[in-house]
Amino acid sequence: MNLRTVARLTSHLLFLVAVFQVVPLGIALYDAALRAVFAYGGSVAITGALAGVLRLLGRGADVVHRKDALGVVALTWILLGVVGGLPFLLEGSIPHPVSALFEAVSGFTTTGATVVADVERLTRATNLWRCLTHWIGGMGIVVLFVAVFPHLGVGAKHLFKTEVPGPITEGLRPKIKHTALILWWVYVGMTVLCAGLLMFAGMPLYDAVCHAMSTLGTGGFSTRTASIGYYGSAAVDWIVFAFMILAGLNFGLYYQALRGRPLDLWRNYEVRFYLAANAIIILVVFVGIAGRHPDVWTALRFAAFQTAAVTTTTGFMTEDFDTYPDVARYLLLLAMFMGACAGSTAGGLKASRVFALFKLAWRELRHTIHPNVVIPVRLGGMRVDPQVVSGISVYFTAFLLIFSIAALVLVALGLDLVSASSAVVACLSSIGPGLARVGPSQNYEFVPAAGKLVLVFCMIAGRLEIFALLAVFSPECWRR
Repeated sequence: MNLRTVARLTSHLLFLVAVFQVVPLGIALYDAALRAVFAYGGSVAITGALAGVLRLLGRGADVVHRKDALGVVALTWILLGVVGGLPFLLEGSIPHPVSALFEAVSGFTTTGATVVADVERLTRATNLWRCLTHWIGGMGIVVLFVAVFPHLGVGAKHLFKTEVPGPITEGLRPKIKHTALILWWVYVGMTVLCAGLLMFAGMPLYDAVCHAMSTLGTGGFSTRTASIGYYGSAAVDWIVFAFMILAGLNFGLYYQALRGRPLDLWRNYEVRFYLAANAIIILVVFVGIAGRHPDVWTALRFAAFQTAAVTTTTGFMTEDFDTYPDVARYLLLLAMFMGACAGSTAGGLKASRVFALFKLAWRELRHTIHPNVVIPVRLGGMRVDPQVVSGISVYFTAFLLIFSIAALVLVALGLDLVSASSAVVACLSSIGPGLARVGPSQNYEFVPAAGKLVLVFCMIAGRLEIFALLAVFSPECWRR
């Protein structure tokens, strides 16, 4: 790894963050919120200065190799938590450094776990910044960097493949820069459309923009403590539900649809599996909660919304799903592990991996009956390379190991078993709310500082698909 190259590229990424911090600064100036003006003005200055220092340290670096890309992505996501948490500390809205780090990392990784009990007491600038971190992290600050900086050359490919989540990250265009630009244009267009529809449904402009950013980023931060449930609007619920589902699909398929191939969306095996899984979970949850709502359509609306909020790892709330019957709660807990599609803004194992694991289990069952027959794993009618199958199995194992170890640490720190387990999977899969003491109507402030740091690691590891982060700690990665 060339540390000068890592420093130079990371400096550019921090500069982009400083530019984004100007947005809440503008809101703070408009609202004449002096503490927020100081907080975001200071954050812009400190982030810019840190970018300048890294730029000086990286002078003369040029070529970007695979190891450098790993270092850039890992260092960037760690620093995002630091500079993203600065406004919370400077403003005093989240006075504890570890809690501020937790909130910022939760924002950028689109987790949505919060330490704030009453978000309505926050300034408009801070609520906007929280939702903006979701939007930046959803498609990825590194993908934006690849799109706007033309000088990366072959290094763009390494950065792109390290950043974009999912087991398969194929380019849409011959040049990775064009791919990144296409993804961001689709992302921006869907965000604008979502905000417009929410305004049409009666949501104020500021709230509509914030919730559109959280929805497309599949994050879950809201400007209201009661989340989407605050509005009590069926139209708002269905709009957010639709865009959560859309944000959970592979964004590359939208590009194919725009090119005149809309049926590619339905032909994709992962999309069909993802939608079928959602439909089954919605049905089970609906049966479980039908008796607590005045009519069938209301029960269906709540069941659909809360299911999508979990499967797309968005984490919004219209009602507390921790009060649902045990069967529904357990099914939603399992859904937290899966997440949505590869190439989406959602977290989790990804539907394609889960589907491949089912296929692998079926193959092993058939192989037990017919041990001398070679039975390949097929996805979407195509034979999957054994290395890809092996990689999926290893990733699943690593996911469960991190889940088990992190949950054990939280239990040792005093959390009950349900709270600890659901907190870890909620952070590792970028969902946010879990069950029990970290349920939808609760928050993470009570978690000890050491526990918050463990969950910060889980959030970053889950966002970077585990191995991109762990590789940085390998001695081989540091050898030139």
